[in-house]
Amino acid sequence: MFKFRSLLILITALTASLLSGCFNNEPTDSLDGEELYSYYCKQCHKKDGSGDPIAGFPANKRTQLLEEQVILLIRKGDPARPAMPVFPQLSEEQAAAVVDYLFNLKGQ
Repeated sequence: MFKFRSLLILITALTASLLSGCFNNEPTDSLDGEELYSYYCKQCHKKDGSGDPIAGFPANKRTQLLEEQVILLIRKGDPARPAMPVFPQLSEEQAAAVVDYLFNLKGQ
């Protein structure tokens, strides 16, 4: 009985670990700024970039930062903004695509 239960647990754990990759919707190879923004930024900064100042999420579409500064903020962070998560998994090109999308929101 012990061997069967151990085998069942092992099979269940292996199946769960293999299937976990099937449900990961992270856009790892995408260069679509809107898709990347929706995945990484929308939860805090809203789809339109208006943020939620009461909850402490700034309206990123009103940023005064330069594009290069926002790319660095996304990928490396900023000690002056400790609440902002860092996304080092994004390539320079992906971060630039997010910034392009964000700056298009600024124009709206």
